[in-house]
Amino acid sequence: MTGVEGDRILLEGGGSRTWAALTRARAVLAVAEGRSTNPRSVGGERALTELVRLLAEIQRKTAVDASPRAVIAAHGAASTARCADEFTGLLRTAVHRVGRAAAPVLVTNDIVPPLLSVDAGVPVCAVVAGTGTGFAVRNGPCWSRASGLEWLLSDEGGGHHLAVAGLRAAVRALDGRGAPTALTEAAREWCDPHPAPTARVPLGEALFAAVYRDGAKPAVAEFARQVLRCAADGDRVAAGLVHAAADELVTGTLAALRTARVAPNAPYALVLNGSLFRPPDVLRRNFLERLAERAPWTSLHHGPDDRAESLLRLADVWAGAPHVLDDIAGAFPLRADPLPGSGLQRPDAAAVSG
Repeated sequence: MTGVEGDRILLEGGGSRTWAALTRARAVLAVAEGRSTNPRSVGGERALTELVRLLAEIQRKTAVDASPRAVIAAHGAASTARCADEFTGLLRTAVHRVGRAAAPVLVTNDIVPPLLSVDAGVPVCAVVAGTGTGFAVRNGPCWSRASGLEWLLSDEGGGHHLAVAGLRAAVRALDGRGAPTALTEAAREWCDPHPAPTARVPLGEALFAAVYRDGAKPAVAEFARQVLRCAADGDRVAAGLVHAAADELVTGTLAALRTARVAPNAPYALVLNGSLFRPPDVLRRNFLERLAERAPWTSLHHGPDDRAESLLRLADVWAGAPHVLDDIAGAFPLRADPLPGSGLQRPDAAAVSG
């Protein structure tokens, strides 16, 4: 058996959610979904516990006794080379804990599969807006990346950034520093959707308890949906925050296009991915209107809708196109073990970049 034939574990995750599957050939045998497994969001122990739970679930659903032939992960945890190594170690430990033998592992950032999902004959630009943000372009052998260094260093325009801006606006309205906004009541509902009439906690105290706790990042990011809803309902403060987030997304997109040497007004395919582009589509609409003025695209795509197929495309590159893997490693953190029968048999070809 060569390449990555046989049973494969697929994993895709960001700052808030994780998706796992077991495949054979190109058929999906089982799927499991769960909480974040990003150590930057929830800590290493929680990330490992959730990885073990997900792998045990797909194993239980299929009753497959054989160990996987390969593990392919596209994950927001691979924000730097060191983080990609760390997540690779967590994956190896999780596979071991569910009683499976070690298998070759590929780990890279979660924006790579969207770049591989479109064969347009022109440069491909992927924009991810979920808990965080990511911008990437594939232009022949030239790949580029912007943002993706987590919420303290980047991720402007993403869910956590928008949620924090919304919560701050609610607090400013609450204490008189800012304009009245529907975000204040939205923040109250977010803190306690079913309050007891006799036990209502002051909003400032409730917000403080909700955000200043371990592993709060994914929960805080969920408030971005309330910001989008308030903006769609006509709240001026929320609308201003969404406009600012859209501007950040345009800035990141233009930066990635320039770095990949895509000429101004050159044709390119645009791929949108991430929870903030789903309905209500107020952010998506604002972003596309602004981007069309600066860098109009020739085709627009959403997804990839089929997570398994997008990760299997990455597996195909791993098995049969080491030169493309080298291109990816030039722009993205990447950990790729040697594969029997592939172009990655040399020890020095197990690339780590970033």
